[in-house]
This record gives sequence, C-alpha cells and structure tokens, in this order.
Amino acid sequence: MIRLSILIPTYNDRCLTLVSELARQAEAIDGLQWEIVVADDVSTDQDVVKENRTINHIVHCHYIFKSVNNGRAAIRNFLVSRACGDWLLLIDGDLIVADRQLLRHYVDIIGKADIVCGGYRVMTGPKGNLRYTYEWHARKLQRADYRSRHPWENFKVSNTLFRREVLEQHPFDQRFQKYGYEDVLLGTTLREAGYTIRHIDAPVGFLRYESNRSFVSKSVEALDTLVDFHDELYAVAPMLRLADRLRQTLLGRLLRKLYQICKLNWLNNLVSDKPSLLVFRLYKIGYLLNRLSHASTSAKHED
Repeated sequence: MIRLSILIPTYNDRCLTLVSELARQAEAIDGLQWEIVVADDVSTDQDVVKENRTINHIVHCHYIFKSVNNGRAAIRNFLVSRACGDWLLLIDGDLIVADRQLLRHYVDIIGKADIVCGGYRVMTGPKGNLRYTYEWHARKLQRADYRSRHPWENFKVSNTLFRREVLEQHPFDQRFQKYGYEDVLLGTTLREAGYTIRHIDAPVGFLRYESNRSFVSKSVEALDTLVDFHDELYAVAPMLRLADRLRQTLLGRLLRKLYQICKLNWLNNLVSDKPSLLVFRLYKIGYLLNRLSHASTSAKHED
C-alpha cells in the first residue's frame, strides 16, 4: 500500500484547479492511499482565500490558513509535520499540472530513489513578460535527460517527491525567510547525507507569470539571500562564485560602476513590455557585485 501526501504551500495563489486535477489523478490510481494538504502562509487576497477554502469540500483534501507568515522554509516544514503519508510530494501553489499522468509517473518510481524530481514545462505566457521570456529560453534545461547529468545541481523542491524520513531528518532551514536558495542548501545537505536522487519527466507548468516588476524584485531578493548566506551557499551557487572572482578584477570594478550609472535605465527596460535578457543578466551581476562590496566594507568596519 502506497501512502502519498501531496503538500502545497501557497501565498495569494488560486490552488483549486491544481488540487482538483491532482485529486482526479490520485483517485484514478488503484490502491493509492492519498491526501492533499494546502497550507496558506497568510494570503492577503481575500478572493483567493475564499476560493481556496472550497478545497475542503474535495474528498481527502485539506486547506489550512495559518495565522502567522513564517516564510517559505517554515511553511514547508509545517506541511511535513501535518502529512500522513510515507511519501511526500511537494508542489508549489502557483503551478499547474502539465501532464495528465503526473502522479502515475511518480507512483511508478516510488521505492527506486529517496528523492524524485519531476521538472517543469514552460506554458504559453504573455508577450513582453520577463519571467516567461527567461523561462522559455531556459526550457531545454528542464528535460529529465539534461537534469540527470548533474542531478544534485538541478535539485529543486517545487515539484519533487521525498521519502518521508528525508524531510523529517533534514527539515528546511527556517533562517531562509526571503525568496530563493532554501532548496539549494537543502540539496547540499541531502547529497552529503548519502540519499539517492532521480530525475523524471513528470512536469508541472508555469502558467501564471508575475509582472516584470515583481519578478525583478523577487530576483533581487534571491541575490540578497546569496549575500546573507554567502559562506553556506558559496560551494553550490555558481553566480556567487563568479561574482567573488570578478570583485578582484578590473572587469568586476567596471561592472560595478556600470551598474551604478545604468541601473535606473536597466530597471526601466526590465519593467517595460520589451525586456532584455542581457540587461537582466547585467542588472543581476551588477547588483550582486555592489552588495558583496558593501557587505565586505561593513565587515571590515565591524572588525
């Protein structure tokens, strides 16, 4: 008997369609004992909350509205604590099911690895949307054969199956309250602990793309996380290692200066209806170089 808990953290995401499709797939699998638990990290959109509350009307499905927002790591740990299954499938609330056999793919591989990553599929997005453009150009990286070449480097948690004890023994680090990299650090911990990992094609899809301004803000927040957890993330964050190398070079100093001069113009491009991926890359590396420089200066003053 396979006991599966599907765990969905959400914040201002309409999850009813996602839950309904997952429930349909679960119900169609003979012998599967299952539940879906959605934990809401204090959404502020009351229309979204009202719709999500109807999840409680679906058999084996539960919607829990938390009273305090504790961040992305804490909400996942909370879901693990409420789960009944021996296997835990984490799926983010802002995604959709892109494969009508998604759960079947996971059930067929249960027991063959401790962790199974299903991947993503880029769905049609609005013209001029930076997140859609970014994901579309990186779409080939989501194929299982590509991800399997470097399985731990491609580990993510937003569509991943875990043996229950993996997350019980190695919970998410709750110091990570901002956006980004909590899964990267967890992946390092799990690899060092000797767990096995597989990548398969069981995709969820991006369909609801945030505004360009919101995506830039989230990307900057992730860069702040890199700086805040520099020592712990250095070995597993290529962008951080690149920025550290550049800081000591003339090119790095030029990029820092270029960012200071051009950042407003770059930002105007990124939030426009014709954002440039090159500008996005320059904006991110320039921002990171400046943050690392300021952090280094502050540390010297404290000494």
